[in-house]
Amino acid sequence: MVSDQEGTSTVDESVSQVDSDAATAPKSRMLARDRRRQTLLFLCFGTTLIVIAGLWWYDYFEMPVIIPEQVDPPGVRFEKLYQANLQGDQATLHVEGFPVDDSMVSRIGELESLETLIIDEGIVTDETIDLIAKLPKLRQLRLRLSPVGDAGLQELSTCEALWFLNLPHAECTSEGVASLKSLTKLRQIRLGSKNLDNQVTNALTQISSLRSIHLIGVPITDEGLKKIAAMPYLESLYLDDSAVTAEGWAWLFREHPHLHVHIDQSHHDRDPKAHDHHE
Repeated sequence: MVSDQEGTSTVDESVSQVDSDAATAPKSRMLARDRRRQTLLFLCFGTTLIVIAGLWWYDYFEMPVIIPEQVDPPGVRFEKLYQANLQGDQATLHVEGFPVDDSMVSRIGELESLETLIIDEGIVTDETIDLIAKLPKLRQLRLRLSPVGDAGLQELSTCEALWFLNLPHAECTSEGVASLKSLTKLRQIRLGSKNLDNQVTNALTQISSLRSIHLIGVPITDEGLKKIAAMPYLESLYLDDSAVTAEGWAWLFREHPHLHVHIDQSHHDRDPKAHDHHE
């Protein structure tokens, strides 16, 4: 017969075992869940590597080889524009994106239908201006970066149809500007030259046909401003980096309110005709 003490001991051991199993069960489930999670992550990672390797094998990620477009030298590019203009009998020749020199301009006299010539890069000198001036229908001429001097302006003074002359980087003097007085159809002039001073106002007033004047970096004074403002047909006046004082501008706005005025590329605060410009 089992004693009461032995029975009690056996029951205690059974209870203790049950408690131990109960405590161990959650841990076992957590470990099993962690193992499953690790297995899934491993499978996903392995599958991704296999897919990437396969795509790489079949050149999926191979970067396309970009062959730069061959660009013709300036002389060839100008010749193409020239021939297209000559064959199409076009009225406008606009050269941009590459520099032009005198050798390229040497045949321009053949473009007898040309009315507008714009050269935005390179250098055209007085040596070939005479060829440009001989274009019988030329009305608008813009030569940026070209150091056109007095001799060049003297040649252009024979260009009877010229209506708009734009030489922002010229090297002319007031004497050269005065030679343009023979151009009775000239309406607009845009001019910049380190050799110009206030005396250019005397030369400009001799070109009575002008409607618009734009001077760049020319130190026009109040006295010179009054001379220009008195021109009979002047409608627009742009002055960049001039020497006109606040008193001079006040006088202009008071005495000539009809003028369209820009000062350093914008309207003056006291300009009664100031307005926004929309490009």
